[in-house]
Amino acid sequence: MPTNQASRSGLLTVLVLAFSVLATSGAHAAACQGGASTAVRLKGAVKNPASYTLDDLRNFKLDPAKDYQPTTVTVTFNTSKGPVTATYTGVPLIDLLTVANVKVDKNQKNDILRKYVVAKATDCYEVVVALGEILANFEAKQVLVAYQDGDGQLLPESDGMARLVMPGDKAGGRSVFHLSQLIVRSAPK
Repeated sequence: MPTNQASRSGLLTVLVLAFSVLATSGAHAAACQGGASTAVRLKGAVKNPASYTLDDLRNFKLDPAKDYQPTTVTVTFNTSKGPVTATYTGVPLIDLLTVANVKVDKNQKNDILRKYVVAKATDCYEVVVALGEILANFEAKQVLVAYQDGDGQLLPESDGMARLVMPGDKAGGRSVFHLSQLIVRSAPK
């Protein structure tokens, strides 16, 4: 008889776990419908989280007292359909992170090098950019949150309001379109 109760208890536990996984998957799927984003949220291990609309990106200033020029980069990367070369204009990711003020542990040597950004699209596609890739005293890659092409035209609807542009990558997998979130995280100690 105790074995039968243990079996029922185990079965009940399995059913509860299965239901919670299904419920979580459904909520995740509902949040990952894809499509247009009206803002890019910058959050996580930062002192100043923010949300940037298209107008916010177009009028971005690193220092409110100084003029600011957006950055334009030309990238070439391989896709499943062959190489693509395109020019984009936007705000360097490092500038957005400077305003957000990434949290660092002053007692941890080079803690900033343990930080990374998860760039997330509206369909929940995610990629990672290590801060060491974009810091001026390390790789200094000009990663952009682009909002227009090199001719000054807004991005096509297929790219969304903003996209992440990764100069120097051989493949286009980290060029995230329909960008919705930038989440700063830290590698575990």
